[in-house]
Amino acid sequence: MKLNYNDRGNFKICQLTDLHLGESPENEEDNKTLNALELLFNTNEFDLVIITGDLIWSKLSYDPEMTLSPLYKLLNRFSFPVAITYGNHDTQSKWSRFDMRKLERQLTHPADKYNSTITGERENYTLEVYDGKKLANVIYVLDSGAYSNWKDHDRYASIEPEQIEWYNQLPYSRDENNVDLGFFHIPLPEYKLAAQNIIAGQRGSETRSPNLNSGFFYSLHRNRNVKALFVGHDHENNFVSQYEGIDLNYGNVTGYNCDSSLKRGVRIIELENNLYETSIKTFES
Repeated sequence: MKLNYNDRGNFKICQLTDLHLGESPENEEDNKTLNALELLFNTNEFDLVIITGDLIWSKLSYDPEMTLSPLYKLLNRFSFPVAITYGNHDTQSKWSRFDMRKLERQLTHPADKYNSTITGERENYTLEVYDGKKLANVIYVLDSGAYSNWKDHDRYASIEPEQIEWYNQLPYSRDENNVDLGFFHIPLPEYKLAAQNIIAGQRGSETRSPNLNSGFFYSLHRNRNVKALFVGHDHENNFVSQYEGIDLNYGNVTGYNCDSSLKRGVRIIELENNLYETSIKTFES
């Protein structure tokens, strides 16, 4: 499904993250999550919904298709396009990322993917947002993986060099005049530095990023077109921060079936006139 600016002249994104749906769709916490999302979608207009990982507790779900089916049926009731990337808890069982992506075929309105490539099991792709016939914004969606290749020294995976090479070789002519965005699950190591410059939101826990830095931020900083990144993973964090001219932002934990002191909700991102604005919308407000 092609992404276009709306009749109001902007483009409104809803970021869901860390839904953590469990084994059964009858789970009380999962029903609470789905009911809150239903109310959100009934009372708001979005031009894109993007889910940045940990859709499920894969260790608890013996059948991810059954677990995800209520969510996908809910999304299919609305006309907005949907994009997905995965987190560390999505494939901790026998189910692979290839299996999870096959389930995306249940979506009635998947966002059109461009430049899709697979690194190991991880899919990376772009979304193109048009204002009329003009390519207004590029959204970079990367799968940040799960756990480190060197588990004795580092817990979480890094963006792989092949993924950085993919980004550097994309066929776009983008520069500092553009306002492009990036979405993935696990925060980059630079988020630890950005936590010293919090602009808004809450930092309730340390940043659980990989210790090993593979250098993706360097490429982003050099090209200067990506103005902001949005991640999930750390349930107690929903802050907006900045480091070296790039906004490093968290989404807001969406699912009730996990631990967090934050009110559950979503992050809203609005693109307009070569600018972006972002805010948290909680289900309880």
